[in-house]
Amino acid sequence: MIAYGPLLSDDGAARPGTAALVRAPGPDAARAPLTEDRYAEAEAEVHAWRFGGRAA
Repeated sequence: MIAYGPLLSDDGAARPGTAALVRAPGPDAARAPLTEDRYAEAEAEVHAWRFGGRAA
């Protein structure tokens, strides 16, 4: 895990999720720290990114 923090609604009143920056060899490894007791893993989205933007 590199960094993580809450996603907030525009007015800051609601917390609809969490953003996490994770360096991992693949999507399954990236999901591993998102345990069900802390996050709704079924709703976790994993996107491949690299420095400079989204990986092609």
